[in-house]
Amino acid sequence: MPTWKRAFFSITLCAIVVAAGIPVCAASGVVGDIDVIIDAPYPQWAKGDASGDATVDSIGCKKEAAAPDGSIWAASPAGIIVSSPDGSTRTITGKQGLPYEDITCVDFGPDGVFWAGTARGVVRFDGNGWRYFAGRRWLPGDNVSALSASPDGRSVIVNTDGGLGRIEQREMTLEHKALLFSDIMQARHNRDGFITDSPLRIPGDPNSFFLTDDDNDGQWTEMYLAAECFRYSATGDPEALANARRSLEAMLLLLTVSPDEFGGLPARSVLPPDRCPGSDPHNWHFLPDKSLCWKNDTSVDEVVGHAFGLPIYFDLCADENEKARIASAFARMMDHIIDNGYRIVGVDGKTTSDGHFEPEWVNRGPGPLGDQGLNSAEILNALISAHHVTGDEKYLERYKNLVKQHNYHRNVREWKSICDRNQINYDSYEMGYLSFYNLLRYEKNEKLWSDFYLEGLRRSHVELLPNRNPEQIIIFGAFARKEYGLDAAVQTLRELPLDLVKHSIFNSVRADINVSSKPDRFRSAQMTSVLPYEEARTIRWSENMLALDADDGGRSEAMAQFFLLPYWMARHHGMIVPQSD
Repeated sequence: MPTWKRAFFSITLCAIVVAAGIPVCAASGVVGDIDVIIDAPYPQWAKGDASGDATVDSIGCKKEAAAPDGSIWAASPAGIIVSSPDGSTRTITGKQGLPYEDITCVDFGPDGVFWAGTARGVVRFDGNGWRYFAGRRWLPGDNVSALSASPDGRSVIVNTDGGLGRIEQREMTLEHKALLFSDIMQARHNRDGFITDSPLRIPGDPNSFFLTDDDNDGQWTEMYLAAECFRYSATGDPEALANARRSLEAMLLLLTVSPDEFGGLPARSVLPPDRCPGSDPHNWHFLPDKSLCWKNDTSVDEVVGHAFGLPIYFDLCADENEKARIASAFARMMDHIIDNGYRIVGVDGKTTSDGHFEPEWVNRGPGPLGDQGLNSAEILNALISAHHVTGDEKYLERYKNLVKQHNYHRNVREWKSICDRNQINYDSYEMGYLSFYNLLRYEKNEKLWSDFYLEGLRRSHVELLPNRNPEQIIIFGAFARKEYGLDAAVQTLRELPLDLVKHSIFNSVRADINVSSKPDRFRSAQMTSVLPYEEARTIRWSENMLALDADDGGRSEAMAQFFLLPYWMARHHGMIVPQSD
């Protein structure tokens, strides 16, 4: 099984073409025992600044344009009419991949790339595939009345019903993108160490952000904390360590803030008294001295987060004092769960809304209807991680008991098929993958490791790989090592937009997509396959990336854990290598 320590290696992925004397570098390959991709510069799509570029009057609206092969491409309300030099004609519609068919303007750039304005955005064709840019992520308005490709072919200026807009390519690396996102997280998403989404007072304007609590403060922040620890491991950057430490303090507060009378109950969230209650007014409690306000009704989600992030911090970032504090806080949470019969019990003495790990619920109650395998993985990971950070054998004995007496390991192997019995839930998938990571790191029994845990992860990986979720791919790749889909993960990381605002996206108007016969768990329409991620909703991996529409209205800016965690984890494991290395 893989070791935890990051492998440092010296590699050369360049060969010299002797005749020309030109170094040619491979973009990917296998180094040692792991697949590797070099983080080379790539063209990142972005919404540019149109001010000063042109005026409305200077941008034309061509109804037809000449292609490099001499054919004429003409706008029409029902697609693009192509007239070939031999006199033949054909119409490009959604069946040929055209995203939107009501074409208003057309243009070819000097590089031969085709651009078209439509009544709902801009389309682009580079000879290999189509791209669609619509909504406020890309344009001030959707109805395009004029369009002009730039001389260098890397951008387009458009006039819309909302004013002038510019869509451009910017050359950057994934590391550059990650550092931009890290700066945004600290500037607009850091609430005393807690990292969550930020609401916007003015829709679409990230500078109008304000900070508030989130029911999953623990899970989201632990994912960010882990990302910064992976960054620190990969780069040694003291800023990454400082960011992780701020979030560590917030996580330790969640685990220790509840009064002892509640037996170590972890909190969902914490606020200063003048801001209590939070965004959801229920389940808030003041400390006896009124110094803080904490939220009850903690779910398994929070346990998943703490059992993921804290062991990673313990191994990669912690000094001896921090290790002792992590061990104490982690033990407090786990003792609460164990002492209450593998349940999370709230201030009313009852199991919280989603606080079940006990065999009676997992194996003989509601568990077999959906969460049997997932909750088994969650508690096994929490117990084996508790043993790792505390050194207390009682947690390992409890772990072994759930395996030997209650077959939790068998549940884990079937976790995804059990999850899917009732509904497709991407939130469950994310919690499952997070739970597998430390479970596979700390399990020493080869049969459990390979035949049950890695096999359970492999089965889900095979089914979910077409979605190109980098978080899932990188977690699986950390243990599979080869042929796990690294190229698909990097493709997604590159496609994810720089704009984190949750703009409304309406892909149901498109002509080029296939709608699934089965709606999602909220009874909403969904696609049969994922779009390029710059065309999809602003994603977090607990959400449905196949969703057609998202009427978010630009009312919040998303946290960037969806990018930062898989990218820095891949760097830590040596999967993505900086070009300078």
